[in-house]
Formats: sequence, C-alpha cells, structure tokens
Amino acid sequence: MTTPRIAQACMLAMTLLSPALTLGASVPYNLESNLNSGISPDPNEHKSVGYITAFVMANPKSNVTFSQDLKVYTPYQGPPLNYGGMVASMPGSPAPGSKAAPMGTAQVVGIIEKFQWAGGVGDPIQIEFYVSQENAVKLKALQQQTLTSTKVSQLGWWIADYDQETKKWYEKAYPQSSRVITGIIAPPQNPQLDVNLAPVMAKNVPMYKVTMKVAPTPNMPYTLFFANSSTKPASKPWGLKVGNLAPTLH
Repeated sequence: MTTPRIAQACMLAMTLLSPALTLGASVPYNLESNLNSGISPDPNEHKSVGYITAFVMANPKSNVTFSQDLKVYTPYQGPPLNYGGMVASMPGSPAPGSKAAPMGTAQVVGIIEKFQWAGGVGDPIQIEFYVSQENAVKLKALQQQTLTSTKVSQLGWWIADYDQETKKWYEKAYPQSSRVITGIIAPPQNPQLDVNLAPVMAKNVPMYKVTMKVAPTPNMPYTLFFANSSTKPASKPWGLKVGNLAPTLH
C-alpha cells in the first residue's frame, strides 16, 4: 500500500519547506452546524447549516461515489452563491409545517455537524457529518475491506451562517479554487474514517454519523474560503507542492 508513503512524504516536505506554516502561525477554524436545521430549519432561529456536497473515495476497480440522496431545506436567502458545488433552488417552498418565508432546497450527500481545521497548509481537515442509511452501509462496507487506497477523490462542502449585525445569511466555508478537493484519509498509520450504524433521529429522519480526517495530497494545493461574518471573507491555502522530496522516501 503506497498511500501512507505519499502522506508521509507530504508531511515531511511541508515540515522542511514551511516550518512557520506548520508551527502554529495559522488561525484555526472550529465550525459547528445544526443537524436539525440542516434538514428543515426554523427560519426564526438562524442556526448555521452545513452540507457535504460531494464525496468520492478512490478504489482500484472503480471509484465509490456517495449519492446526493438527501433533500434538505436551506434557510440561505443571501445573494447568489459563490460556491458552484452547491446545487440548490433558492428560494423554494416553505419548510414543511412552516408558514415563514420560503426556503431553498438542495440535494446533498451529508449534513455537517462539525468542521475543524487547525489552519496550516499541511493540517488535516476533520469533519463530522450525517448521511442516509444507503450511504452509511456503502461506507461501512468500504471501511471493512482491506483498503488498498485511502485516497479521497472528491470532497466538497458548503457551510452558511447568519450575521446578526447585518441581518443577512452568508457563505461561511467552502472549497474556493475548485468545487471539490482531493486528499488522503489521515493519519497514515491509522486512517480515521468511521461510520456509526446506530441511527440518530433528526426531524423524524434516521441519520448515520460519519467521522473522517483528510490530509492534503502532495502537489495538489487548494484555496479554501472562510468567513466570520457577511463582511469578513478570507481565502486560505491548503496543501503544498513538495517538489522532489516525496520520491526519496521509502
């Protein structure tokens, strides 16, 4: 299995090339979203919502694609989305049982509960999110196999929040330089990819929790978007080009 070597190469290269970036020089991001609001929000609560928009795992025979099989209502009613990976109709119909303002709808892979990144270009991204039973079973089957690859071929996300000062919804986090990123399940010695098949009921819908940690793929740098409010956007680099260091590791 070559994936751990690649991951180790990436980590060593980033330590050698950019120690300032890996030794606490960056601002961490710890974002939390509400599961129930992610399915069908109460528009009067203004809770943050987040979604996994794409998720594909590499496999020697064929990639394993996780379906966008969750239809969700989103409270976002801001300007047109900058993130092209969120396929949504905004606004749409009111949320079920709600007489409030119309809601947008979207088809997503999962609903994010936690998104964590220490902020360094070599730091992994850890996400806790919920998926359908079909995707949970598919992921569990993949997890129980003797994995020959821990590569994530595609991963996309979109998080939105409400700015209490401007009274506006805004995009809080998403991949900026492309709709999806690639990565490696980390750490190499014990890849963190777990799915819990005990359902959690949210809005009378059974959901299944997934936890994973994704490190950057060598020579695949990306730009990630974050915002603390509707007026404070920021672009952050993730991943590095490691030159010729990777092939020297054995």
